Amino acid sequence: MPISTLKIEGMMCSGCGEIIERAAEKIPGIEKCTVEFSKSQTTVIYNPQLVTIETFQRALAGVGYTAQIVENSSVA
Repeated sequence: MPISTLKIEGMMCSGCGEIIERAAEKIPGIEKCTVEFSKSQTTVIYNPQLVTIETFQRALAGVGYTAQIVENSSVA
């Protein structure tokens, strides 16, 4: 499965991280979303047959954040 690390803009506090994680939980195909507030980043593991990273980015925009991909990799 692909793993994407994204830089988040607009995150002001750890509560913002919770909003991002809740938004991710609502998207079918997002397997795991971990927010690192101290780095203003989130790491997402997702099923590409069900969702694209662009869908995740649009969901974040819908709750007030912009996200740019920093790194892509994959897990077995």
